[in-house]
Amino acid sequence: MKIKLTDVVSDTYTNAAGYTLYAVLKSALAGGNQISLSFSGASAPSSSFLNSSFGNLIEEMGLDNFLSLVKPSEVTRTQANMLKHYIQGFRSGANA
Repeated sequence: MKIKLTDVVSDTYTNAAGYTLYAVLKSALAGGNQISLSFSGASAPSSSFLNSSFGNLIEEMGLDNFLSLVKPSEVTRTQANMLKHYIQGFRSGANA
């Protein structure tokens, strides 16, 4: 299942937008879907946005399960660096 970030939220820097994405992803995952999450046209996500979206899901389902089911796509170098840094924070035991 492909979800385009800009179809779901209007920004990638607020907790509110992050929570909106969280709700959409959680619903899609409950349906047993693997998700390709397109970052095309979106700005680099902030830590607040990621904490409220990816962070909540990671805490609920575990990092490995999250990574196997949610696949970022169409990411810029800056977006990729932010996502990598965030995931590394979870791997080291510290939220970003």
